Amino acid sequence: MPPAPPLPAIECGQRTDPGRDPSKQVNEDAFEVRETRFGHLCVVCDGMGGHADGREASQRAITTILEVFHHAPESWAPGRVLRTAIEEANRRVHVLRTSEVRLGHPGSTVVAALLHTHGTEIAHVGDSRAYLVHLSQISPLTRDHSIIQELIDRGLLTARQALHHPDANRITRALGIAPDVQVDLRAQPVRHEAGDVFVLCSDGLSDLVEQEEILAIARDVPPAEAVVKLVDLANARGGHDNVTVLVVRSRESATLPTPGVGPTIVETEAIAQPAAAFEGRASPSTPPRTSPTPVATVPDSPPSVSPPSAPRSARGSVRSDQDVTRQSDGVSAPRGPAHPRQPLALVIAALVLAMVAILLLGGLLLSHLAERGGKRHARPIDRASSSVAASA
Repeated sequence: MPPAPPLPAIECGQRTDPGRDPSKQVNEDAFEVRETRFGHLCVVCDGMGGHADGREASQRAITTILEVFHHAPESWAPGRVLRTAIEEANRRVHVLRTSEVRLGHPGSTVVAALLHTHGTEIAHVGDSRAYLVHLSQISPLTRDHSIIQELIDRGLLTARQALHHPDANRITRALGIAPDVQVDLRAQPVRHEAGDVFVLCSDGLSDLVEQEEILAIARDVPPAEAVVKLVDLANARGGHDNVTVLVVRSRESATLPTPGVGPTIVETEAIAQPAAAFEGRASPSTPPRTSPTPVATVPDSPPSVSPPSAPRSARGSVRSDQDVTRQSDGVSAPRGPAHPRQPLALVIAALVLAMVAILLLGGLLLSHLAERGGKRHARPIDRASSSVAASA
């Protein structure tokens, strides 16, 4: 088996902080940045279940993910290794027993990025997030598994309203809650470019720091400095939860596209989940797309049709008559093959000739019937006359 290609060079900053809430000074977050055979592995987990139990859940998830990466076969694709590792972490966390029964089963969220030479795999469970910063753009790479996100997706709630919603902390998916878990793994790795920045964080950051602020900080300062600024900003705004941030800048671009490699950030911006879902604007008519192929949009009003006198060469490709639509009555309907119109004068003349012919035929028929009728009446008289003459 040929040796694995060298890993791309990266620059990474990481920081975790318990926040400012006196009741949450036990940090239940955990993170790891590790160079593996399959790529640079970056993971953030946010534990839950009550202090020590939440911390144990997040740390066990990290430990399990690293163990799976260590033992995975060389032949496995990076995405398969990442998904398998998170699924195994779910099983290991699920067997934990909480010491605080009233709080339920221990659990943890997870968000992970795996940077390799052909792109970056992104996977997550829960509401910890991943962003991609490219030049002056920032794109969310994950969608929260939460009640709030479902309400936003349906257009029933805005992002600002979500901040103060009573269900703001309720998630619909997490590690350890059930024996099995559905891991959201992007269908294709993101094809990053040199200078692109990945930001992974727990909700202690995303609840208090806007996307545009993450963009400005992660884009303009080195990763080690960016994580400090981001955590400090979250704490300055209340720091109501533990906050963990990883900022990873790629110093090399992914290799040329290969089968299964996803779009660059510029392509992702046009096809990823609608930004309205994170900005509080509902976009029910624009479903998220995963294909990098540009999709033509349908305009609100019917397109204008070139006048018949325009030369065919000026209209682009030739279209069949069945493709042409009518616009006069406001309804688009297919039109059949065109037929030459008959002049009105010819139609009238034909009608007149037909009427004359009918009149002539009618006159001849009446004359013939009158002649036959006269002969029928003369015969009995003739017969009577001949009988009288005979008797005389």
